[in-house]
Amino acid sequence: MKQLKAIILVIFLICCVTATFAGLKLYGFYRTYQDGREEYDRLTDYTKKVKPELDTSNKKGKKPDNCPIRVDFESLKKINPDIVGWIYIPNSGINYPIVKGKDNSEYLHRTFYRKNSYVGAIFLDTFCRKDFSSFNSIIYGHNLKNGEMFGHLKKMYDVNYNQKADYRKNPKIWVITPDRAQEYKIFAFREINTVKDKDVYTVEFPNLEKLKAYFERQVNMSQKKTWIRPSVNDRILTLSTCTSQTHDGRFIVQAVMQ
Repeated sequence: MKQLKAIILVIFLICCVTATFAGLKLYGFYRTYQDGREEYDRLTDYTKKVKPELDTSNKKGKKPDNCPIRVDFESLKKINPDIVGWIYIPNSGINYPIVKGKDNSEYLHRTFYRKNSYVGAIFLDTFCRKDFSSFNSIIYGHNLKNGEMFGHLKKMYDVNYNQKADYRKNPKIWVITPDRAQEYKIFAFREINTVKDKDVYTVEFPNLEKLKAYFERQVNMSQKKTWIRPSVNDRILTLSTCTSQTHDGRFIVQAVMQ
């Protein structure tokens, strides 16, 4: 009887330790998410919403600036000089600074404030030009369970993940740099395998034939037809985030510069 009580006590203690460990781990995840959210919420203080310019009669044909936000890059550079831009998708939770590190792992688990965290940062591919003049400017961000960072992409665009997803509700992406605000319109989106579909991450093409083939493949493979067709003279944007399905799985959203 005493032996049975001892066994029950040991099992009880093991359960208590396991539950405590699990609780601490869950709290750690929550705290990390919360810290990340608070950090990036603070950074939006360096932006402000503005009304688009409607009257362009005095601008000698200059394209109107319809960007709905302005960004204080001077102040943000004092926090992190690696900043190269800001990404904003209207009517979504995507409103973040973009950094460019010395390689594609530097900001994988480091925030804009350079704090170690699996929340990471939104960052530009190291092989892309920081002024977004590359043929394909590739931006990465984590797919966090609470929807932060690029966690919103699957909800907004991936019809396999969310049957109510409709790209027409969020067709535009804004990338603001210290020199200009650039509008992009979405032309393709889908889940890919980084091994089988590695061509998605091509930054520049050696000739027009390969470029045309690239565009044709991306448009044809898209989950939905957007009827927007990039030309060989266009510049595009590729947003990439991980999926929970496979290690090599990614969800991408591609848009063409307007």
